[in-house]
Amino acid sequence: MGEKKLEICVDSLDSAIAAMKGGTDRIELCSALSEGGLTPTLGLLRAVQKHNSRHIEIFCMVRPRGGPMVYSEGEAQIIMDDAASLKKGGADGLVFGALNMDGTLNQDLSKQFIQAAGGLPCTFHRAFDLVQDPLGELENVIQLGYQRILTSGGKPTALEGWDTLKQLTTAAGGRITIMAGAGVKSSNVADIIQRTGVTECHASAKVCRVFECKSAEEVRMGANNDNVVWVTSEEEVHAIKLAIDNS
Repeated sequence: MGEKKLEICVDSLDSAIAAMKGGTDRIELCSALSEGGLTPTLGLLRAVQKHNSRHIEIFCMVRPRGGPMVYSEGEAQIIMDDAASLKKGGADGLVFGALNMDGTLNQDLSKQFIQAAGGLPCTFHRAFDLVQDPLGELENVIQLGYQRILTSGGKPTALEGWDTLKQLTTAAGGRITIMAGAGVKSSNVADIIQRTGVTECHASAKVCRVFECKSAEEVRMGANNDNVVWVTSEEEVHAIKLAIDNS
């Protein structure tokens, strides 16, 4: 079994700092985790880099919008431009995934992304959980040159998808890293690792922060409560990392 690692997904500077203090091995930097994670701004990347005294890897999500991971030609160009900008901005790696309307891997766009990454290691994200033939698509992702796949085994949580995660890990045979994600917590991460054989796990370790801001109650800037923010818990990150190390 390879080195065990923890990746924490964050969408704010405060969350990134908490993840780093908690002992994460890697950060997946996004915006809008409420949408499943979108492309972060260069400003956020630079701010996190300034606080990264431990030189933790920062992988940036490249996803131009919420919704299906099926992209138009215009969106594909945005994706390539964002990949190039984040690479130039010093990202250590990139995170991407694209599908066709029939639920198969979009190999052409996924290959173009690898080329746009220009040698940066790339993770294929949880779009993988929507494919019809995970074991077959595993081989395609490997051939395209991705370093890892983030997956819950096609289920709402990694614990529920443990059997498929185990099959993927066995089939991968060390050719690509299978990283378990979705519902990963300090209370279940050891069980997930034991059942599946994965060496890397991905979590948000989020807690709710309420801001006591005075505002017009009938006015909202979006669908969610503007006074509530989900942030990374340093304590939960530390607890997950400890559970991984002791598993």
